[in-house]
Amino acid sequence: MKITNFKGLVVAAIFSAALFSCKKDAETVVAPEVSGKYENGFFIIHEGWFGHGTGSVSFYDAGTGTLRDSIFQKENPGKGFEPASSTVQFGTVFNKNLYVVSKAKGPVVVADAVTMKEVGRIPASAEYDWKAFVGIDENNGLLSSNDGVYLVNLKTFKISAKLLGATGQMGDMLKTDKYIYIISRTEGAVIYNTSDLSLQKKIAGVTMGFVQTPDGKVWFTGGKNLYKSDPITLETETIELPFATYNTFNAWFSSPMVASTKENAVFMINISSGWGGGKNIYKYVSGDKTSLDKPFITTPDLQSFYKKNLGYYAKTDQIVTTTLLSGYVSNFLNIYDAKTGTLSKTVPFSGYYFPAMFAFH
Repeated sequence: MKITNFKGLVVAAIFSAALFSCKKDAETVVAPEVSGKYENGFFIIHEGWFGHGTGSVSFYDAGTGTLRDSIFQKENPGKGFEPASSTVQFGTVFNKNLYVVSKAKGPVVVADAVTMKEVGRIPASAEYDWKAFVGIDENNGLLSSNDGVYLVNLKTFKISAKLLGATGQMGDMLKTDKYIYIISRTEGAVIYNTSDLSLQKKIAGVTMGFVQTPDGKVWFTGGKNLYKSDPITLETETIELPFATYNTFNAWFSSPMVASTKENAVFMINISSGWGGGKNIYKYVSGDKTSLDKPFITTPDLQSFYKKNLGYYAKTDQIVTTTLLSGYVSNFLNIYDAKTGTLSKTVPFSGYYFPAMFAFH
């Protein structure tokens, strides 16, 4: 069943499955896309210095080759990601909006991805500890949390219900036409039908995920294995990795893996522990085991990764990373050719940003 059926048949199916209930929202007219100062480039989501202030969002301007910092706060005076006791950790663009998710009982802030003007938020609350967001359609999305996965209304930004079968810490999510893949700290991959959000399958032992290559395959890891999943049959193929992967729930951060949109290739940081770190990125080209014989990218001397410091900039077919030196104040945005791994540009920046991940239009 296609996602376009969600507003009618899906809601009925949700009622009958006793998963949760919600009201069908009114249709809205989507404004035509306009160019803006936060369109030609990509976003960097920063944790910020925990306990000393909120996180922030920077924008890399591809036209000028420069970084602009704290763009949300600058476009929305008096607004931020409070409280300082929470941590900005996740960001993604969906339906022309940037969703910035704070863990440790922080807010979910939604901004127009071109203007960075706030369009809505779920306020910080002791009731929720968010992890990641995935959009379903223009009216509905999912938020993973420390205690399951919740449906959120994208018109009212209200939480309406909790999915059955998803308990405990849940993290990264990926929506395909037929299924939604969600990672669980204790149960591995938990897979739901996109059409009615009923539980379809669980795959134990999954440590990182999920990304999708141009051939439609969904990729995730488990220990020393990389898995390729068919998004229709859910059958998996196993590829042995030259390193062990970890789950990222110790101090949760998004899984450090991305996929190309130009070739069937997956990029992964070989993090040094479940807390992050590491210096090497591996690239696996589907069907070519030799592509894993050596790292595709190694960070420059003295620079290391921190969390999900890996992104794929589809517009230019480039890999982007953020690294830092010991002491955490010296940061570097590094841009590489995604085909060759050649470093093409480095942009240094200073401050206790603690970069967490990237977000792209």
